[in-house]
Parts: sequence; C-alpha cells; structure tokens
Amino acid sequence: MVCKDNKHNLRRVMVILLVCLLMPFSIAQASEYDANHPENLTARNLRAQSAIVIEQNSGHVLFEKNADEMRPPASTTKILTVLLALTMGEQDSIVTVSPNAANMPEDAAKLGLQAGEQVRLGDLIRATMVYSGNDGAIAIAEHLMGTEAAFVNLMNEAAARYGCTATHFTNSHGYHDDYHLSTARDLAIIAREAMQNMEFREVAALVSYTLPETNMSKARKFNNRAINFLSAGEDNNHYYQYATGIKTGNHSQAGECFVGSATKQGIPLISVVLHSGSTDKWRDTRRLMEYGFSQYVSTSVAELYRENPKVINITGFALEDADLGRLELNLRKVDPGANDSLIALKGSTDDQMNVYNTRTQIEYSRTLEAPIEAGEVMGTMTYTPLAAGAEPVQYELIAARSIRRRPSLAPTVAEIEAYTMADPNPFPRFSLEFLIIVLLPVIAVAVISQLLFKLITRKRKPKLKQKLEYKTRYYR
Repeated sequence: MVCKDNKHNLRRVMVILLVCLLMPFSIAQASEYDANHPENLTARNLRAQSAIVIEQNSGHVLFEKNADEMRPPASTTKILTVLLALTMGEQDSIVTVSPNAANMPEDAAKLGLQAGEQVRLGDLIRATMVYSGNDGAIAIAEHLMGTEAAFVNLMNEAAARYGCTATHFTNSHGYHDDYHLSTARDLAIIAREAMQNMEFREVAALVSYTLPETNMSKARKFNNRAINFLSAGEDNNHYYQYATGIKTGNHSQAGECFVGSATKQGIPLISVVLHSGSTDKWRDTRRLMEYGFSQYVSTSVAELYRENPKVINITGFALEDADLGRLELNLRKVDPGANDSLIALKGSTDDQMNVYNTRTQIEYSRTLEAPIEAGEVMGTMTYTPLAAGAEPVQYELIAARSIRRRPSLAPTVAEIEAYTMADPNPFPRFSLEFLIIVLLPVIAVAVISQLLFKLITRKRKPKLKQKLEYKTRYYR
C-alpha cells in the first residue's frame, strides 16, 4: 500500500516538473507575436482551434488555420437567421411568440419573451442579433415559415447556395446539437453574403438596442455581447477601432466563437475564430485583422487621378496663351464621404490602375472652347465600384486656370444668340456688313444660275461629214 502511494506521489512530482519545464516554452510561443509586424502571424499565435480571415469584396482568403474542420458554430448561426429574416420578412409585421419559442433551457441565451407576446419583426430581428436571444430566433423562424424545422431547411438550402460545403444546421439559433456543425470557411462565406446587405450591415454594427414596449412587457434594453470589441470604454483593452460587427457565439462544446468584420483605409475584412477563449477571441480577431490589412495597399480614385490629371485642348484660345489652350482639370468629389477606395494585394498594384481605367467614365457638360474661367465646372467623372450594391461615386472636373478668347475669332452660335436676345430691336441693324451678308447669297445664286443656263443652252457645232472621193486607176 505504501509502495503504491510512493509511486503515485512520484508520478505527481514528475507531472509537476514536466509542466514547469514546458511552461516557459508555451509562454515563449505566446509572446513571440510581434504587434509591430502583424504580417508575421502564424497559426500558433492564435488560441482559436479554427480561424480564417478573408477580403470581403472578393472573398480572397488571406490567412487560415484548420478552416475546414467541422465545429459547433454556436450563436454565430444567427447570422444566417437574421439575414433571411431581413430579406424575406416584412419589417412591420407582428410576430406572436409561441410557447415553443418562449420555453427555453435555463442555460440558453434569451430575450425573455413570453408566450403570446407580440413584437414587431424589425425590432425582434435587432434584439435577437444584439443580445443573441434563442427565443427570438425561434419566434422569427416560426413567423416566416410556420415551423422552425421548415425554416432550418431553408437555412441549409441558402448556405449551400452561397457555396458552403460543410455546414449543417439543425436549429435557428445555435444551441448545441451533435449534428449542428459548420466550419470557419463556411461561416466566412455566410458572413460575406450577409455583409453585402446594407440593412444587415446596420444591424451588425449595433452596440445596443432597446426592444419597445409590447402587450406583455415594458421596453427592454440589450447590449451587444461584442460591446467590448465594438465600443471604447474605460479599462476596455479589447476595443478595436476598425471593427464594424458581427456576431459572437459560445457554449461548452463550441468554446468562444466570433465572426467579425473590420474596415481600414477602404479595405473590408471578415474573420472567424472558433473554439477560442473568453478574451482570447478578441485578441485572435485583432491579430487576424491586422494580418489581413498588412497584406494590402490602399489608394483611391482621387489619388490616382491626381497622379495623372486629365488635360484637354481648348479651341479659340488667345494667341498669347503660353500653354496653347491646354487645360488641366482638377477633381472635386461631389460627396466627400463617398467611398472611392481602390485596394490591391502587395505586388499587384497594377490591378488598381486597371480598375481605375475600366470603371471611370468622363462626360463633358460644355463645349471645349474659350473663354474659360478658373474654377468653372467642365464636366463630371463617374466611378462605379466593383463591390456589389455599391453606389457610383461622382466627381466634378474643374478648370485649373482661365483661358481668354482670341479677339479676331468669329462669334460662336451661342454668342450670336445671346447678342440677338439682348438686342431690343427685333430686326438686325443696317450696316455694310449686314448688306454684304444679305446680298452675298443672292449674288452667288445669280452667278451660279447664269453659269448653269449657259451650259444648258450652249449650241453645239455640227460635225462636218467628210466627202468621200473615189479615184479609179487603171493599170496596164
């Protein structure tokens, strides 16, 4: 008996010694991440067991770690639930909460809805997304499809249509089920699809939401479970200034999960971390985002234009004009807040210029002739972004200098019209120039008519027939 106890104690001592020996190595691995060089990120710098970061517009994968391993997605499931609700449902319709939706397990995240409670769908969507209420997700599903099972079938069909290959949902909220699984890659695909919806982007960015008073409850305010990541505050070390959403998730089998989005210098990214730690999920997300941003260079349409501004040739310029009528056009964005960013992976900056050349169009709003005043709007340039649903960006093309008109140049049609409209006399003033202008066409017609008449009536001389003479010769 004593021998067994000694062996057991010896094992415990050996385990403790082994832990002590390995601890410095694990600490060294954790501390080897250099925040000043985020481009050096490696898989072991992340606590998450699965992770990925992609560029939102193109879907290009920038970094991944076990991105195709199937894992419980927890409440990140609600990304698809909310997306379908926004695209299918009538926001002002009234949702009546069923007993099934109200009857949630004690350990489930919930809004506290009661059976028979009536809530506007738009309010329920936002509260469910912000506070991750499972009861809200079921109520939404039943309202849209009659039963949660029918709605879940629709979710799986939508996921497959978006391009997910390893996702299977069994409920609308993410509460643990052995067959409710997805991957970091598939969740990034779903999030990318969702973030193309403007209304979803607004919902995903909410830091808090107040559910208005209903027939069975007073107004309730809910804070986003990702508020530490999305909102600055005292003693908050997890805030990320470039974050724009999206959704947390956690339970004992799934660990801590977060699907995030961030935008910096016009570069929109989506990240996914699965089975991370309570605060590690914020650190992991930040590192993924910083790595993603480090892979891109960003410029704008306005910056590319300034590098090679448009120069046009103006006619009718004064002869003393040093630039011989060449006019450079400055660019002014109509909406200063419009996003005209152009991004490209490092080493492929030619792509930015290709997009600039193929996605911009110039249209002039006036004739390109003198006189020109500095600051005058000569036309517009329109940039159509590649991102789906993005609004075109408008610019004004502004004359950089004034160009005087050549004095001896004949008046333009516009000037003649303006002069005529300003003259109180409805008839042209009599002058030698006016007489010449009036008589010149008459004289020209008379001369041409006389020449044509002579050509037509001219007598032709008859040809003389040659008289044939016959001579007879006799030969002997």
